[in-house]
Amino acid sequence: MAGFDVIYACQDIEFDRQARLASIPARWGVAASLRVALVCHLVMLGLLVALYFAASPYLGVIYLIGVAAVGLLLVVEHSLVRPTNLARVNQAFFQVNAVISVGLLVVVLIDLAVKG
Repeated sequence: MAGFDVIYACQDIEFDRQARLASIPARWGVAASLRVALVCHLVMLGLLVALYFAASPYLGVIYLIGVAAVGLLLVVEHSLVRPTNLARVNQAFFQVNAVISVGLLVVVLIDLAVKG
């Protein structure tokens, strides 16, 4: 969630600076903020893989395929937003993020149903 929020907050950088808010984009700029978001997303992927090992009796190949799909969608999301062009932030945030969150839930439910 943090990675998505940092990307979305990049749109408000000028307001945040004028209001003297200490948001990540206002403090470090858009380019560094996008790198922070990328690190957050990489940590999330690592945690999703760790969850597979922690819950291996319950999660299987379907879950791992879902995690791989999440990784690909994150690549798409990060390719849509550039430090010099934030025009597609809403597309990245509302469309790709929605597919990731709902898709991961569906994948987990399917994997649990198949194992059950």
